[in-house]
Amino acid sequence: MNIQINNSQGIYGKMELSKKNNNHSQIMLNEIGGSSNSSNFAKVQKGLSTYDAYSLMKNLGSKFSVNNLTKDSRKAAQKVDTERYSIDGSDEIEGYWQIYDKMLNKSLVFNPNTTTVQTNCNTDKNYIVSKDSFGELMDVMPADSELIGALEQFLDVDSIPTVSLNENYTVDINEFTGIECLKVKGNEGGGSWVLISNEQQMEQLQELADVYKEKYPSLVKSDGVAMGLAEAEVAGLVVRTENGIMVIACNGLSYMDNAEPSKSWNIRYSINDTNMYTEIINAMADGYITGSDIEEVSKWEKYFKEKGLDFERILSDEELEVLAGRQESKSKVNIMIKPDDAKAVVATLNINTVENE
Repeated sequence: MNIQINNSQGIYGKMELSKKNNNHSQIMLNEIGGSSNSSNFAKVQKGLSTYDAYSLMKNLGSKFSVNNLTKDSRKAAQKVDTERYSIDGSDEIEGYWQIYDKMLNKSLVFNPNTTTVQTNCNTDKNYIVSKDSFGELMDVMPADSELIGALEQFLDVDSIPTVSLNENYTVDINEFTGIECLKVKGNEGGGSWVLISNEQQMEQLQELADVYKEKYPSLVKSDGVAMGLAEAEVAGLVVRTENGIMVIACNGLSYMDNAEPSKSWNIRYSINDTNMYTEIINAMADGYITGSDIEEVSKWEKYFKEKGLDFERILSDEELEVLAGRQESKSKVNIMIKPDDAKAVVATLNINTVENE
């Protein structure tokens, strides 16, 4: 039996009862890697057939991006190889291009009609920014001088046209690794693009993963989980505390205690409340909740109530036992940290129900 106490504007409301068979808490992380970009069609269909969606992107795509990568090409593009990069037409989608980063073993497949090179005026760094035909961000890749030169050779042009970085994007730098992270303003909790530029940053990311394995052995028991949490921290979705790990998911907030599982807790909110991520980050940045208080669910409940935010408190095993009057109630929480179809790192909180034996 699962008992969830919902909170709306700070007022405790109804209790929901349902049955499931679960007996332990766990973290599930999917491997963060490239997925077939053909799956991106699911994002642009919106009621259209796959053929219609493809036709729309092919015929109208160039109207959505000024200075797109095909604008000034003098001839049909031909494959280019440099020490680090390989650029060629995509084997998966007609009319798309592919950039393969040999050092990082990662690829970017994109529609050149809706892809631009954007420059951060504050740092003079360039990024290849790929959008769909509706203007939504699909993927991002850092563009160093070698990659810009390879693109010029690929397109047979003297220079690549650039535009200023979209004012709706923010680029933060993770202090531990030096890795940049790009987010869309107003939808920061919906995912982040982790922009690894070189081998040194990869080594720093591995060092951060090792910190998770060493500091939280009860929670992190595999290299895959450790690396997933490290990338999620760079993406701004995970906070390390003295005793545990807090995950800021797009639909909830969860704390997992390394030594005492009974101190773990979960709060859920609507995935449509895109402001929740900013509210949570501001609570820590502004000093309202810092240090050991981050581990205390009561501090977060108080903060959310004072801010007038809607949330749903998921009760602990001990609280469930008291309310249900049984001794064998257990809950199960899955934190999935994974890239979506566009390779953004996203955390999702799945809280299953509890059954009394």
